[in-house]
Amino acid sequence: MRRKIGFKKLVTGFVVILTITLFSAIFSSVIINNNSKRILHVNNDIYPFTDKLAEFEQIVLNSKMLITNWVYLQYNIEDKEELKKLIKEDYPKIKQEILTSLKKSGQEKNSESLHLIFEKMDELLAINKELMNTLSGFDDYEDAQKIFDAEEKIEEEVIPLSNEIRTLLNDFINKTKKENDIIRDKMINSLKQLEITSIVFGFGMFIIILLSVIYIQKNITIPVTQVHDILLKLSKGEIIKQKVKQTDDIIAEMVSALYKLSDNFNKVAVNAQKIGKGNFDTEIKPLSDKDILGNAILEMRNSLKAYSEEMEAKVRERTAEISRQKEIIEEKNKNITASINYAVRIQKASLPQVTTIQTELPDSFILFKPKDIVSGDFYWFSKSEDKIIIAAIDCTGHGIPGAFMSLIGINLLSGIVNENKITEADEILNELHRRVQLALKQDVTENQDGMDAALCVIDKNNKKVDFAGAKNPLVYIQNDTLFRIKGDKKSIGGKQVEGKFTKHTISAEEPTSFYIFSDGFQDQFGGKNGRKFMIKNMLNLFSDNHKLPYSKQKEIYDNTITEWKSSLPQTDDILIIGFKL
Repeated sequence: MRRKIGFKKLVTGFVVILTITLFSAIFSSVIINNNSKRILHVNNDIYPFTDKLAEFEQIVLNSKMLITNWVYLQYNIEDKEELKKLIKEDYPKIKQEILTSLKKSGQEKNSESLHLIFEKMDELLAINKELMNTLSGFDDYEDAQKIFDAEEKIEEEVIPLSNEIRTLLNDFINKTKKENDIIRDKMINSLKQLEITSIVFGFGMFIIILLSVIYIQKNITIPVTQVHDILLKLSKGEIIKQKVKQTDDIIAEMVSALYKLSDNFNKVAVNAQKIGKGNFDTEIKPLSDKDILGNAILEMRNSLKAYSEEMEAKVRERTAEISRQKEIIEEKNKNITASINYAVRIQKASLPQVTTIQTELPDSFILFKPKDIVSGDFYWFSKSEDKIIIAAIDCTGHGIPGAFMSLIGINLLSGIVNENKITEADEILNELHRRVQLALKQDVTENQDGMDAALCVIDKNNKKVDFAGAKNPLVYIQNDTLFRIKGDKKSIGGKQVEGKFTKHTISAEEPTSFYIFSDGFQDQFGGKNGRKFMIKNMLNLFSDNHKLPYSKQKEIYDNTITEWKSSLPQTDDILIIGFKL
């Protein structure tokens, strides 16, 4: 009779324990399945959405740079084509991709912010199209009012609106990242909660069993006392090694169940922590086919392991492909660079020696900084009888195309001055214009390449300098007063308006500093706001430093433009020639 009562008490206790175990298993399974879904959501939806937002931000930056180049760099055909492609293809594509993945990423609640950003971007591209239409042809760039209006629109509308879009986009990206961090924190907290819950439920069951044993202690024989001792040790975290006498099958089964439960909950806690840290090779052995918690842990591990291996395989495949492409590109770049390096030797050999120039003009310097290895800017020098001719020429484009034009210009100038003995500044440019048109067959082709030039003919005996310019000016300083003579508003070569170049004569009876240059220095982007250096700042440099030795002046101008552009790329070839009479 006593044994029967004890049996009922034990059955009641085990019913409570099994109920708690079932609840714990279901609770843990739900947490694990939710975490699996969160991981797949982050990898498949949120990360690609964030990458598309970053790609969109780069498109905003590119549009700002490309429309600025459209306005300020007339012959930059490559950037113009890239801007057209951005408006027609790149932006609509990324916009559609972002809107498509908006719902999947869980950011629908922020759709109004995103639509506002796209409205601003559409407004910006509308301004870009307006500027592109305003400056669509060569004649438009000759219209000073159009250029002024376009530059003003860049400063007052394009740049502020681009900055506003980037600010809104960065706020949206930061908000998305914060929500991603919340999901990640939920995953970490749920794993910790699973670990704590497993331990709490395990020890809770031990405490319930302990209380049950104390309650029925008077009705259970020696095996119950032994179970009591085991539970006390479990409550202290000790490993159970004690064996129970097989005097009562019911007690023996209960102790066996305790061993398994204790071990199972400890394994669940440890394995959940390992899997949470990415150790997908953790060995999982469910107690049986009906072990919900064990099987859920095993399924989660296998799912995450398979996904991780799939991702690693894709990464290895893409890495191998990138490596192959990198080798091909490096080999091509090596060959191209070798050819360009050889070309620069040819170009340097064609340029006059600086020492030769300084023999005739001791107080002089040449600051020559190609944008690429070879240059579309070049300087030219010759002495014909009692006259010295020196010029700063800016050819269409830069790099290899510009370098080809520079070789044509050097060869034509040598023929005009050294062979045909033409030494008048305006006549030299007139003849150079005619010969460029003939050399490039511009009367029968669509070729519009040409040159901007500033050319001086120095008569040291009569202390005077004749100047003629094709768009580019001459700056000279006498008695601490700076004078600027603008070149004619047409280039050398191309289908230009009719008319001859103008000759200007400057008396050098008093000490005079002269400067001729291309537009690369003044058009360089930099400074705190990423703007152009501007001609007014360049003229201030000349005024502040014209009394210094010319070697020191060159160093100052070089350091100034280097500090100004900082980490930004060089915009164009840079050429400044300075001399004193």
